[in-house]
Amino acid sequence: MNDMHQELAGYHYRLAGPAPAGESAFFRPEELKSREYLHTLLLLSGPVKRHSSYKYKQASIQAVKILPPEADPADHAAGWERDMSLSFVILGERSSGNPEPVCLERPLEYLPLPGIPLMDMGMEILEQLAGSRLQQMKANILFQELLFILLESSSGPQESAHELAIARTVEYMERNYARSVTREKLAEVAGMSPDYYSRLFKKQLGQTPVECLTGIRLKRAKQALLSSKDSFRTIAHSVGFADEFYFSRKFRSVVGMSPTQYVRQVKSSERIVSLEHHLTGHLLALGIEPYGALINGYYPLKLKRTREIGHLRPDLDKLAAAEPEVILTCEVYDEQTQPKARMFEHIAQVVTIPFFDDWRTQLRKVALATGREEAGEAWLAQYELKAQRIRAALSSFTEGRTVLIVGVGGGRICLFGRRNGGEVFYGDLGFQAPEGLGDIPLFREIKNSEVYSYDPDILLFTSLRNDGSPQAKQSIREKVQQIKGDSRWMTMKAARAGRVYSLFEEQHLYTMYTAYSHNLLLDRICELWRTEMSKM
Repeated sequence: MNDMHQELAGYHYRLAGPAPAGESAFFRPEELKSREYLHTLLLLSGPVKRHSSYKYKQASIQAVKILPPEADPADHAAGWERDMSLSFVILGERSSGNPEPVCLERPLEYLPLPGIPLMDMGMEILEQLAGSRLQQMKANILFQELLFILLESSSGPQESAHELAIARTVEYMERNYARSVTREKLAEVAGMSPDYYSRLFKKQLGQTPVECLTGIRLKRAKQALLSSKDSFRTIAHSVGFADEFYFSRKFRSVVGMSPTQYVRQVKSSERIVSLEHHLTGHLLALGIEPYGALINGYYPLKLKRTREIGHLRPDLDKLAAAEPEVILTCEVYDEQTQPKARMFEHIAQVVTIPFFDDWRTQLRKVALATGREEAGEAWLAQYELKAQRIRAALSSFTEGRTVLIVGVGGGRICLFGRRNGGEVFYGDLGFQAPEGLGDIPLFREIKNSEVYSYDPDILLFTSLRNDGSPQAKQSIREKVQQIKGDSRWMTMKAARAGRVYSLFEEQHLYTMYTAYSHNLLLDRICELWRTEMSKM
């Protein structure tokens, strides 16, 4: 029985809301007086960011911290990619049988077993907590279930604790493969003696810690070989090998061919599977129809022969059955896909294209990995000429004018920033963003009332949660009518000037951050403002 189970079993719990930051919207006035008893359940995911130069990497571990009332959640969440907090009261029983608040004396930390969807469960609790009294009751039930899952898994046999310790050391290797990693350091991370750690590691995973570390380094090297033009020497050093000669020997002994032969083989592959819609778009721009891809109504890409390996997320069975040679993906997964991600590399060679790279860099990396570098550069040159021609033709129309891109769907609305859709309008064509829009990385959901505060010269409606179904289209029509039916609508410059346009016909393609979509959007803009362009 570990610290979490020993300290928390036997108490009752009452959910209060998210951890207070000032006056939280979920914090009821009658609960303010009991803040001195409020504990925080802190849900964390992703690797700890240990360097200031650290960039976004695949979230691969989760942690739970239970903090006493005086602890600051911000201090305990530092360095994690995602965090979510819930406030609750711990209740013990007096001798009289009446409950009384109990305070923990110290923080508790727990690394749950893989596969527990912490963030999904936390998000559902917060959504229910913001609703009716009945929904708030459900939120408290869900909170009890979450605590039960954590306590149940934390009170398992010693074998589970050993499995978790070994898993921690593998995670340590994944994060520190480029450095010198010793058996002694790994044993320290596991909390064991070096000899016992090595024996237990071999028993559980069927390989030695050194073999595991070498495998991780070679996996990273394969990625670098396919997505960069770095020399073997640079790649060898970047993944932790002392020199390129040892790297090449080890690569050949494990993979069965030299690094050069490996790159040549992968780049000539025909069975390429894409696990992300935007990567499918890059492949199409390069003239490659993927062998397999996600297919759904949200992204109606023109795929004639592509095998469906999932709708919104990859299906492992379908992916394995497709027997791909190369899998294209990115490093950002949702909570449901994350537990499956490590299985991808057991199916085929995985090439990871960084999600937060700009789209031109992404296209070049996809082109490099598929042996289509010349095609990629030719496509980009043609796109730049096309964008320049349209920008020049629209110069008198765009000069000084602001554009607001509003997503509508599923009964909600959002604002798109400078990436999705904004890359073309604000970047390639030179429109201005409305004052106050700020730096929205992807999109931001808003209330109806916020739309009227921007007063753009041009307003574009496009899709949010639109799968092309009759129900989705009807929901969009109703929401747009609701926005236009407000008395504030005609106070907006765009509405008064008749410069309000709809871009719903391709569902989410216009706002997908990919070469294919940007080219498609340029074509649609030509159709939309053909009259303005003809005036030049």
